[in-house]
Amino acid sequence: MSQHRIAIIGGGSAYVPGILYSLAHSGTTLSGSEIVLMDVDPSRLPMMTKLCERMIDEAKVTLTVTSTTDVSQALKGATFVLGNFRPGGLEGLRLDETIPDKYDVLGQETTGPGGTFFALRSIPQVLDLCKDMEDICPEAWLINYVNPTNFVADAVRRRSTVKSLAICDGGGNSLAYSLPELFGVQQDEVQVRAAGVNHHSWVMELHVSGEEGYPLLRERLRKSGKSGFRAWALERLGIYPANPDYLFPYYNYDEALAEFRAGDSLYGMFTTDLPEHWTNFEAMAEGKARVQMDVNKHHTDVTHGDLAVQIMLSIAGNETKEFHVNVPNEGAVTNLPEGAIVEVPALVDAGGARPLCMGELPKAVLGLTQALIAWQELSVDAALTGDRNTVVQALVAHPWMRSTAIAEKLCDEMLAAHAGYLPQF
Repeated sequence: MSQHRIAIIGGGSAYVPGILYSLAHSGTTLSGSEIVLMDVDPSRLPMMTKLCERMIDEAKVTLTVTSTTDVSQALKGATFVLGNFRPGGLEGLRLDETIPDKYDVLGQETTGPGGTFFALRSIPQVLDLCKDMEDICPEAWLINYVNPTNFVADAVRRRSTVKSLAICDGGGNSLAYSLPELFGVQQDEVQVRAAGVNHHSWVMELHVSGEEGYPLLRERLRKSGKSGFRAWALERLGIYPANPDYLFPYYNYDEALAEFRAGDSLYGMFTTDLPEHWTNFEAMAEGKARVQMDVNKHHTDVTHGDLAVQIMLSIAGNETKEFHVNVPNEGAVTNLPEGAIVEVPALVDAGGARPLCMGELPKAVLGLTQALIAWQELSVDAALTGDRNTVVQALVAHPWMRSTAIAEKLCDEMLAAHAGYLPQF
């Protein structure tokens, strides 16, 4: 057992209680470690600190927790840094959804125009964090949840020397939790491997209790009577979408836009769920409610906190485990560009991530994935250069953009709306 210092940057986020809960129930590998909650907004840090202390007491583990608004103080002596913040906050998300909608373009936080502008806001802040890490804790691992995580991974790879893993609780990582329930088996009886780009990946391998999983999946979907996009993709494309909600609009754009306008949006879900979360978190921190994470709610779904903690445990304990991570493509997907950031399974331990070879993506989904990589890389180019022309290039590279005139107007309106978070422009 060795002592670690785990700095959670964005320590007042509603995602943090799930991370703290997983840390408190992580066993002995991190015994004696300190958790540091850092946030530029101090308002929720006292409550988060009390909640973490209560979780530690109930779990009877040897952890301590402190909080600060000073990033330098948080990073001093850190061995793990968990990036867990949203540049632009919920207002940035609202703008990313609503401004494109004015132009009949789907607004979404990690794809389309919204994804580009989220990257423009996130990349400078994460690179600032990386620069601080290089100066203060150069040997620490950055475990990054800041979205869009694949864009951030690309920028960090280009501009920083920190050891980093960019992760997402969706795709293959999420299926590792949800598919066992679908099949009625234990989690360790399902092996799922997906490949593609973040939020747009496809199941390449599936085994259930040692058996080939695709036939079982088809049978289970038929028995359930579900004939939605998942079943359609499986039958027509021959491959199961690891991110069906994100991939659905590429194949059913008009329906997705109509559903968004009918109220199906991430911002809407956040503004509905968060007041309930904050009330529950306060009650738990004060000892007025039982400490529990609601697995049916986005922010407290076990996957998010558990994934980050399990990766830290694999690195800290040098215990090799398999996770889906966002890494440069070095033969992992053989028909995607070399060096492009892809989301693939990898073996993770103290040495970092060793991606597994998934072979070729099927031709049926290859063209879409290649287009998304070009859009992703242009968006990162724009974030790093502050060049408006490159922003427009990124916008028109995305499959949802059907008009150069709209791309120009969208670019200028969104640059103005997000100006406070775009120092590079």
